[in-house]
Order: sequence, then structure tokens, then C-alpha cells
Amino acid sequence: MSQFVKPNVFVSDCLEFSHCRFDGSMIPNDYVNRMKPVVNIIHTCPELAIGLGAPREAIRLITQNQEEDRLVGSIHGTDHTDSMSAFSANYIQELKGMEIDGFLLKAKSPSCGAGDVKVYRGIGKAYLESARNDGMFGRVIKENYPDHPIETERRISNYTIREQFFTAVFTLADFRTIKSNFKYKALVYFHSKNKYLFMAYNQTLLKQLGNIVANHQKQPDREVLQEYEATLRKLLHSEPSKQRRVNALQHIYGYFKNDLDTEEKEFYFNALDDFIDFRIPYSSVLYILKGFAVRFKQEYLLMQTVFEPFPKELSITTDSGNKI
Repeated sequence: MSQFVKPNVFVSDCLEFSHCRFDGSMIPNDYVNRMKPVVNIIHTCPELAIGLGAPREAIRLITQNQEEDRLVGSIHGTDHTDSMSAFSANYIQELKGMEIDGFLLKAKSPSCGAGDVKVYRGIGKAYLESARNDGMFGRVIKENYPDHPIETERRISNYTIREQFFTAVFTLADFRTIKSNFKYKALVYFHSKNKYLFMAYNQTLLKQLGNIVANHQKQPDREVLQEYEATLRKLLHSEPSKQRRVNALQHIYGYFKNDLDTEEKEFYFNALDDFIDFRIPYSSVLYILKGFAVRFKQEYLLMQTVFEPFPKELSITTDSGNKI
């Protein structure tokens, strides 16, 4: 069984932790529940933190005269902007001491939302100005963690987005342990075991990472780590397209092509065609290749994270079909 470093992930408090919504409710979320045993979760509610109760008057972002958005009560218009700004600035400093690997925020929240928050012209039945904004706290997170995985609970209901989010936070958590007690041999091993995972994301960046590890210019360890991490984060922000995944699958298949019989080869290529035509998921083809690796005792392949980039507890096949 694979061993995983526990990522440090910030999660909005209303997602399975506290009855802190404006109506006094808590939002049940199966993905967050599944995260609890395998992830170190840091959570809070910015709205409770600035003294708002639960239940309470709902708050919203408003814009007036093209000035900076204000955070106000949706009915009476009480302004909470300064309180939320002060909280966000202080709390983000606390987070910076916790080595956060990723963020899972409450969608559409005027405090925690990320990219899907509504801004109105005023309180009450006011005109909707925009629906593609960040909440006040969410904006501060994105400004301070521009290269970190940041998602909402609505977006990770999409299978592909969820898979990429969990892959990123567990990969970054693993890399974080290398930084904390650096040994060059550990970096080489990290890069080696992630070869086909990274290939499925971006082969060009995989090669760049390989050159950084090779360190032909004899750079100091600190510079090697910094350059590797920056490129790694860039890679994990890439889209593992179908073409890139097929390329990685074919590279793995190359280890067995001379050992398989005709029927086994036909079975594999039928599965590959099914993946290309959207009839089965990527993981199904990987499962076949891992079976070949077990059979032929390909130890190098069996250590590859591409077969299991995050714990099985989080491998859920449900898909909302929506990206937001």
C-alpha cells in the first residue's frame, strides 16, 4: 500500500466543521469528510471571526461609483469591510507559518469565494453587477498564494477538477518534506517516481525538471530547490490533456510490448481506444498497465505515482459534469 505525506489544506469552516452559515446551517460534503483521515485540515469562518453571529443577516459585496467593493449586510447595509480586511491580513500571516499545500473554499461566499462571487450595486433587490469575483478573504488568499491549488467545494464535484486538486496537494506535500530536510538523493527519487505523472501533465516541463535535478551548472542546493519548486508548481497548474495522457500510457506500455501475447496487446489497445473515445476513464487503462507491471515485476514502474497519486479514500468516480 502506498504511503502518503498528509497535506496541510485550509477548508472553509462551513464545509463539514461548523454551523456558521448565515442561516445557522453547516454544509455536508462527502469529499471533505473523506479528506479528514488523510489530510491535516486547518479551518475557520471569517464571518464568525469578525463577530457576526449564526444565524445572521446575509452579507454581500457591493460596488458604488466604481469604488472598491464593500462588504455589507444585504438588508440593513451595515459595513463590515474594514473588519474583514483586518482579519484577512492578520489570519494570512498565521497561515504562512503552517506550510499550507492547498485551499478548499466555500463557493460563492462573499468572504471565502474564489472566482464565483456576485457583486451588486447596492443592498436589497439591487442590480447584479458581476458574478465572477473573489470574496474578500478569498481574494487575499489568491494574492498571497498565487501558485497554490485553490478550489471550491462546487468545483471539486467535477471529477477531473477534483482529481487534479488532490494530485497537486499530495504531490506538493511530498515535496515539502524534501525541502524540510534536503538530501539530493531524495530529490532524485522524488523526480524519478513522478516521471510518468509529470509526463501526463507537461512533457516539456518534465524535461526542465530533469535538467534542474541534473544540475549541470553546479548551483547551490537552495537554488536547485527553488527552481525545481517553481517549475513543479507551474507543471501542476498545467492541464493533463488526453493527448499527453496517451503519450504517458504508451511510454509505460513500452516496458511490456515485447512480453505480451497477441490477445493481451489487443486487450490493452482496445482499452486505450475506449479511453480516447470517452468510454472509460484514464484510471482504467492505468489499472491494466499496473497489472502488467505486477506480472513482470517492473519495480521501477510499480513505484510510479501515476498509478496512485493520492489515497484511495479520495478516489471517487462521481462527477457533477459541471466545472463550476
